[in-house]
Amino acid sequence: MNQDSSSRPMHKSEWRLNQVTDELNARPFPRFGLPTAIFRLCLSGANSFASLRAALADQLPQIDWDAEAPARLMRASHNNIQFNIERHTEFISLTIIDEKGDGGSPAQYLPEDWLSKIDANIVVAVDCYCAPRGQPRESWTCASQLEQGRADLFFDFKVAEDGHTKIALDFDPQADVRDIGRIALQVVEIETYRSFAAIGLRRARQTQARLADIADRVPADMMSTEDEGEDGNRFMELSRLAGELGEIWRKTSFRFSACEAYWALVEARLDSLNEAPYDNRITVGGFLERRLLPAIATYQSTERRRQDLAKQIGSRTTLLQTRIELGLQRQNADLLASLNNSAARQLRLQHTVEGVSTVAISYYLVSLLSYPADWLLAQVPSLDPDMLRASLVLITVPLVWLAIRRLLRASIHRR
Repeated sequence: MNQDSSSRPMHKSEWRLNQVTDELNARPFPRFGLPTAIFRLCLSGANSFASLRAALADQLPQIDWDAEAPARLMRASHNNIQFNIERHTEFISLTIIDEKGDGGSPAQYLPEDWLSKIDANIVVAVDCYCAPRGQPRESWTCASQLEQGRADLFFDFKVAEDGHTKIALDFDPQADVRDIGRIALQVVEIETYRSFAAIGLRRARQTQARLADIADRVPADMMSTEDEGEDGNRFMELSRLAGELGEIWRKTSFRFSACEAYWALVEARLDSLNEAPYDNRITVGGFLERRLLPAIATYQSTERRRQDLAKQIGSRTTLLQTRIELGLQRQNADLLASLNNSAARQLRLQHTVEGVSTVAISYYLVSLLSYPADWLLAQVPSLDPDMLRASLVLITVPLVWLAIRRLLRASIHRR
């Protein structure tokens, strides 16, 4: 164990080992005799704990709801009836254990107005009756033998008039209280996790409909036209479809993974109970496998279809993006060629301007110099007038051309 030498020595009560061990023992198996009735209520939603607190706070004053709120398990009793409140990852469970087992549901020990205070989704409401063997159970749909005959399990998987599903567990009259509590808790957990494993089926069906709509909207022929505007519209449509798939993933990923995990827990509980056929009726595990495995397959197929659509849309988006980029490159190449042609035309125009400007400026300059030339001819009669004018032209034109060219170059460098 790492320990900072500058701090006080860590007391054994603060060891991380205690946290790990406490988690392993957070939900001990109950112990009770026969007959015993168990009621399990599971609530999901943001207000689950607050709703349960509002419903039971007056009836269970011994619970310090503020101090024990973070706890995984809270226990209390009322009129010798055991109340266990457990925090799970995404739901809160209330288990009521009535060791009198008079045949009625332990839910009768809840306050009369408890249902009106529940602001959450009721996912599980199940009654489990533990009794000695010998009672007639022919009307039950499913029947299984557990742990080499230690107990007989009977399930209906129907919601009774009181809104609860029903379970019957028959034990040997000499069964140990530890075995009764352990088997009963695991059987109740089977119904709990079975319910949560099926809770995502409606969302899966809705998601499949959305995925079918998205598949219909995926552009079928990506090479039907070279219209760059049409490619842009397709790219925007594929981007919208990718956004919808991302939204679907955010809304379904956890739900589908959780449902598969709950189903794995159901299978684990059935395996640990060594389920075997009781008579010619279908076993609980066989019934669940026939009715619930298709739901699990639906979750998996829905997620695979979402992934396939995401890959298809991603590849088509990449193809369109490549085509759009190639189109932009062609446009840039055409623009550069146009700029080169424009520069060449501008250069030819510049040469033309240089020539015209040279001629015009030289003409005016020679005209101005003709006045001093006339004065010079009057002073020096021996000079030839034609030769003098021709010399003025031959000297002025090159000088003007050089001056104009230097000015143009200087302006280009300043740019």
